[in-house]
Amino acid sequence: MRILLVEDEVFTRSTMKAALQLQGVEVVHDTGSVGSAMKIAEITKPDAALLDLDLGGGPNGIDLAFGLRRILPKIGIVLLTGFSDPRLLDIKVLNLPTGSRYLVKHRVHNVEMLVSELAKSIHLSSGSKPNNENVLNPEFKKISDAQIETLKYLAQGLSNGEIARLRGVSEKSVEQAISRLVSHFKIDAGTHNKRVGLSRIYFQQSGSLPNG
Repeated sequence: MRILLVEDEVFTRSTMKAALQLQGVEVVHDTGSVGSAMKIAEITKPDAALLDLDLGGGPNGIDLAFGLRRILPKIGIVLLTGFSDPRLLDIKVLNLPTGSRYLVKHRVHNVEMLVSELAKSIHLSSGSKPNNENVLNPEFKKISDAQIETLKYLAQGLSNGEIARLRGVSEKSVEQAISRLVSHFKIDAGTHNKRVGLSRIYFQQSGSLPNG
């Protein structure tokens, strides 16, 4: 299996590359650059791509995934990320290319699992229908895009008024979204600051804080 590895953290990228090579996977190119990934993919034509979701400013891993599929329609796509739900990075990135696999880093227990998902992505890429059943964390399936966006803004420390202006809604709508989030995540408003509690959930689910 020949793969392209795209991860913007150098240490993480080198560690994954070494682990994959020990499993007999050929890493044709590793980079943290979307531009470099696109150029090399067109030349080397890898079987699959292992992509980080958050690549810093500019295009994210899903943008790159669609770009790779435009030039290589049968390339397998695996997104490996700290975000338990892609909407925590950007509410516009839920849709993935057909057959893509979405893996949350803390749920990947060994490199063999990663190799298996890469192989699966190659097989699924030739399907005619999207197969993104593993994208959404079950805990987030009942949370709307608006609530996800509110959760993200809370984690950034914005007030209800600032969130309302950014979302183009009333402060009352923001308050209702916060109340639904508090209820969904079962935060005890009597013993915990609900904004702090929700912010902590955001950071845990984006890989910034350990679970628990």
